[in-house]
Amino acid sequence: MKNIEDIFREKYEKYAKLLFRIAFIQLGSTHDAEDVLQNVFMKLLYNAPKFKDDEHEKAWLIRVVQNHCKNVLKSSARKNNCELNNEIVSDNEADITAALDISMKIKALPPNYKTAIFLYYYEDLTTDEISKILKISKSAVKMRLKRGRELLKSELEEYKYE
Repeated sequence: MKNIEDIFREKYEKYAKLLFRIAFIQLGSTHDAEDVLQNVFMKLLYNAPKFKDDEHEKAWLIRVVQNHCKNVLKSSARKNNCELNNEIVSDNEADITAALDISMKIKALPPNYKTAIFLYYYEDLTTDEISKILKISKSAVKMRLKRGRELLKSELEEYKYE
């Protein structure tokens, strides 16, 4: 029989990277993303509802990360700084400059578009899965993806021929 520490460790190992990336994309700061991650796992440990399955748990965690990120962004104490984290953006040294540039342009998107783009392209979630996680309609997800791509398209013209 697993104890609470083992269960918590398994959940942390399973979800921490995904949740950290979402927080980092939203906040642009490693420090703030780590704080959000800590708060989310504390909430999971002490205030989590009963989950139907792993997908329900994952959706709940992503939603909690988003809510914590919104709170951080609203905070008047928030410093407007943006760190570059090579580990998150790309593992290939040859593409690091382009990947960082593209990552920064994604981070500059409005939060709704940024989250949809990240979940769809970086986490390979379907529009149905994103719809359930964000608690919006499938057509709203498609619209956020479309508008996010349109905003990125003009910003990424310089990579058109690469």
